[in-house]
Amino acid sequence: MSSKKLTALLALFILSLGVAFAAHTAELDEVASIYFDAAQNGKPMPILEAQPTLRTPENAYAIQRLLVDKLLAAKGDEIAGFKAGATAPAQMERFGSKEPASAPLFKSGLIELSDPSQPIKIAPFGGIMLETELAFKAARPITEPVKDEAELKSLVESVHPAIEVPSVYFEDMSKVRFFDLTAAGIGSKMFIIGPAVSVADIDPDSVAVTLKRGGETVNEGKGTDALGGQWKALLWLVNNTVKQGYDVKAGQYFMTGALGSMIPAKAGAYEADFSPAPLSKILFEVTE
Repeated sequence: MSSKKLTALLALFILSLGVAFAAHTAELDEVASIYFDAAQNGKPMPILEAQPTLRTPENAYAIQRLLVDKLLAAKGDEIAGFKAGATAPAQMERFGSKEPASAPLFKSGLIELSDPSQPIKIAPFGGIMLETELAFKAARPITEPVKDEAELKSLVESVHPAIEVPSVYFEDMSKVRFFDLTAAGIGSKMFIIGPAVSVADIDPDSVAVTLKRGGETVNEGKGTDALGGQWKALLWLVNNTVKQGYDVKAGQYFMTGALGSMIPAKAGAYEADFSPAPLSKILFEVTE
């Protein structure tokens, strides 16, 4: 074969790859648009069973990024942090995954608690759930993978008791798998951040929390519920965030996953009691 003919065939092959890539990107954007429309109109997310070739972890994060960009542009919003989901073995098994999922948290959903004695009021929305968690505040920008927990601790400004109020809202929860959960942003909606505690003053793995509604215990958890340990969970979350192409900014929060279970948010007055001191309680009310 002549060099000219070989060059022509190579050019044709490269062109075909470009066309296939463009078509694939358009398909991913179409899925992101479907999720965006559902989110904007308060409708449940569809389960895209008719597109099995799309259902890969890489495509899930690609769709999520497109969805996040659409939501940020529509609301004039910003990224306030990042969250991990399905960090317990039972949750990974439930969603058919070997690892957790991650997604950005939005500034529009952030409630920074200034007075722990005053309850936060939360109006219900589609798929509203509750998770007791810990949050970690970044001390400085992070743009490269973190090598180990020792380095990670130097990048954390403070630890916070936290409540996530996600929207886990799908047309059929029985069919939701890792792809669906991740592509739809693992329910990012609202999150409450309690007062800061110095990293030197708390062992996050020793934390326990009891969530009560109207005086009745509805959930209990401990720091080791997330991937077996908070620093391990945080290291995974930080590095997966960087892997997905995000640059972490100083002051952004990381939420490492549920302590205990994710539970439906019923109307009522809640008290999340985090221990040991100096962690504070978080009081909130889900209205009718």
